[in-house]
Amino acid sequence: MSIINAVREFIQESCPYLEEFDGLFPVVNLDMLPENPASYSIESIPSEPIVKRYTNGDSVRKITFHLCSREFYNEKANADTSEFYEKFSDWLEECNKQKNLPALEGGMRPLKFIVNTGGYADDATGTLSQYRIQCEFRYFKPRI
Repeated sequence: MSIINAVREFIQESCPYLEEFDGLFPVVNLDMLPENPASYSIESIPSEPIVKRYTNGDSVRKITFHLCSREFYNEKANADTSEFYEKFSDWLEECNKQKNLPALEGGMRPLKFIVNTGGYADDATGTLSQYRIQCEFRYFKPRI
C-alpha cells in the first residue's frame, strides 16, 4: 500500500470528527473531492520527499498533503467547519503523543504528523465551499 493511501485509510478509519455521509461511515477519497457537501479527500502536494538522509542510506521522509472537504458555505456552516479543522489539528497532535499512526509496510516506521496550516476556505461559490488544511506525514525508510 502506498504511503498516501495508508494516511488516507488511517484518517478515514480513525478520525472521530468526520461527518457521516448518508448514514454510512465517512469516506475519504484520494485526489478526488466530490461536489456534494460533507465530502472529504486527501490530496497529494508536490514537495521534497527526503527530510534527512543517513550515511548508510536510511532516510527520514515526508509526504505533504491537504485534507480537503466540501461544505455548505454560510455563517453557521463556516463556524462549524472552522471548529472541525481545529479539532482535526488537535487530533493529529494527540495521535503523535499516543503513537497512534498509520501502519506502514516494508520496514518503514511512522514518525509523526505535522500540521502546516490551519483550515481555510479555498474555493467558495454560491452555497458551497472547499476547505483544506495542509499537513505532513513523516516516516523512516530503511535503505533497500
